[in-house]
Amino acid sequence: MKIGDITALMGHIAPVIREFTEGLVDPIAARMAAVEKTVKDFRVPKDGEKGQDGKDGRDGVDGLGFDDLDVVHDGARGFTFRFARGDQVKEFPFTLPVVLDKGVYKAGDDYEPGDGVTYGGSFWIAQEKTAEKPDSGKGWRLAVKRGRDGKSAPVAASGAKEPIRVGVPAKAN
Repeated sequence: MKIGDITALMGHIAPVIREFTEGLVDPIAARMAAVEKTVKDFRVPKDGEKGQDGKDGRDGVDGLGFDDLDVVHDGARGFTFRFARGDQVKEFPFTLPVVLDKGVYKAGDDYEPGDGVTYGGSFWIAQEKTAEKPDSGKGWRLAVKRGRDGKSAPVAASGAKEPIRVGVPAKAN
């Protein structure tokens, strides 16, 4: 492979990588902007200004901490942070926006957004919940297109070959 071939290959791969990462980064950037605006607009009380009284309780006893944390994974993209102590339970579920390779497409299976399958030699990523086949255009995005078949290689002549010795000087006959 020559440098020109590598440059051409990178020229084709770069837009796919850019599109994929923008789909991940844009929602996070929007959320960060909203948090920054909230922090910027937060009113800091002046010294001596009386705040609201907290709920009656003993320090450190009523709240939940890391000792009460259990992280539950659903086996795919979902996680739940579960804080529990006695009857007091708080759960915080979230889903990671990642592509999961589901192998070869199987007719009749349901696919979630972000599920990736191989179909017709290409790799497809579900954009919405779907049971349609990937090349139908409904709910799928082509991520990696099938390449051309390679040329047939010449058949080598059969026969015993001497082993190639690496690091051992050749013996004179």
